[in-house]
Amino acid sequence: MTAPERVPDIGTPSGVTAGTAKAGRIDNTGRMSKTDESGESGESGGIPGASNTTVTLIRLRWTLTFASLKHAPQRVIATVASLIFAVCLVAAAVITAMRFGGNAMPAGTHAGDLLNTSVVLGGAVAMLGVLLFQLMYVGQASAMDPQKFKLFGIDDGALTRGLFIAGMCGSPAICGMLALFAFAPIYRGTSAAMTVVAAVSAPVTVAVLLAMSKALISLFTLLADSRRARGWLYIVSMPLCFFVLQLPNMLISSGVKEVTYAKYAAVAAWTPFGAAFQLPFDAGRGRWGLLVARLAMIAVTCLLCYRACLWCLRRERRVGGRGGAAQMRRGIGIFARVPDSVSGAISARLATYLRRDPRQLVMYAAPLLVLVAMLLQPEGVRNVVWCAPLMGGLMLAAIEGNGVAYDGLGFTLEVLSGVRGIDDRRGRVRVHVVIMLAYLTLLSAVCMVMTGTWRHETSLGMSVMVWALSVGLGLCAIGVAEVISPVFMYPIAPADRPFSTPQGHAASQVLIPLMHVFVSMMALLPTVLIAIAIVVTGVEGFGLLLGVVFAALLNGVGVLVLGMWLGGIVLGERQLTVLVHLRDFASLQ
Repeated sequence: MTAPERVPDIGTPSGVTAGTAKAGRIDNTGRMSKTDESGESGESGGIPGASNTTVTLIRLRWTLTFASLKHAPQRVIATVASLIFAVCLVAAAVITAMRFGGNAMPAGTHAGDLLNTSVVLGGAVAMLGVLLFQLMYVGQASAMDPQKFKLFGIDDGALTRGLFIAGMCGSPAICGMLALFAFAPIYRGTSAAMTVVAAVSAPVTVAVLLAMSKALISLFTLLADSRRARGWLYIVSMPLCFFVLQLPNMLISSGVKEVTYAKYAAVAAWTPFGAAFQLPFDAGRGRWGLLVARLAMIAVTCLLCYRACLWCLRRERRVGGRGGAAQMRRGIGIFARVPDSVSGAISARLATYLRRDPRQLVMYAAPLLVLVAMLLQPEGVRNVVWCAPLMGGLMLAAIEGNGVAYDGLGFTLEVLSGVRGIDDRRGRVRVHVVIMLAYLTLLSAVCMVMTGTWRHETSLGMSVMVWALSVGLGLCAIGVAEVISPVFMYPIAPADRPFSTPQGHAASQVLIPLMHVFVSMMALLPTVLIAIAIVVTGVEGFGLLLGVVFAALLNGVGVLVLGMWLGGIVLGERQLTVLVHLRDFASLQ
């Protein structure tokens, strides 16, 4: 028996070829044939071949996860942080179950009905939030994208089922199932049947969530068949996700009564989002017919999601790769409006990218969404709208925190052209500072109109001080970003597939921005110390206001200049290293 032929590894993740060759080989007709240890072959459409493919995909998922930890220390740190979060989540579920599980809450009583409403509504909102977060931020792991396996002749059904089971064996799914298992003892004081059904429904809940997320991502990626359509879809998904996360706050602040919540829970229990959480309560009431009906609805949902993934996979193979219509433009665009210098060219290129990149455009909506969330608060705390400009600077600078990765391999032209690091930093700072100043000033003016602070001199002075603090914090964030972006880089989704993320890097996408926010806030510490010193010396009123305003602005400008200078030095020394990282990131897409 000859060794299996090696399929060319074109556009596939490292390790896929070897793993697939071990699972089977491709014959002359292009179909996958299974080869077991004894040397016998069979078609992949059978159960043995499908199971072998599933095992290979599970092993591949974990192999890629562990391999991603060997290239950069920050990935190890991000993984450890995500594991700590998972342990805390499971521990919180255990503590809640142990604390409240000893109390008898029979179904049909007020306590049982309240628990039913809380669990079903909370679970439904949590599932919807996770689904939208998966769509908007995490997406389909690029290395486990079904399109990566199109060269290996794997049956579409076997591939779809294998990727689903591999997802069920991933760390997020395992964490979710452990948390739901740990929460099951909360029913032990009421009914043993409820406890058993709650434990059994844990994998069912994770399975239906995973099935819906895979189907939704596949549909969104396929139906938006142009780069512009995908961009707008990606931008629209963020406000929708934000609305879902704010839904509990909106319900609480609206004064809805408990009876209304119970009606909402009854409706949610007949949707795929809340049905799995209703199963223990059906068992506790002895409504086994309703329990079976909900299980049937969940099974139908998973089947529809499976068929949707199959349809998307087959349609992508038929119509994928269509190029968009060429757009003719006159003139040189933004390049005509910037200084005629190297840094001016960098500024024009960055501004052009920002206008066309949905991954970065979506961040500009974040401060407005925070403003809307603050407006949903009760009337007595309307002044919290000022949180929008205070947080806006950090949100806008978050784009620049990984700015080199957003440039991608376009950065290669800078290196080949001999562009100095300081020129690159200066050109990027120019664009971000102009956008931030205009954005925060306009947002502060909107807050002044909404709160009416422009009517009184004292309130107007406080508004100016908040504007200065927001600008100072934003400038500090930009300055810090110029230093950390060439050092702490993480891969991002490609612009034409924003609903995706490289395998094993989701934790880095969370940890590194948090580090950026923390360092930026610490950079504004001199302003805080100056404000304390002014208060201690007994200065009040206009003197205190003026001192804080000037301290915040000077602090921000100082950190910005220092960060631009240090960032230029760091980028100049690490240009080749940055290129290596960018090529690695490109190979993951």
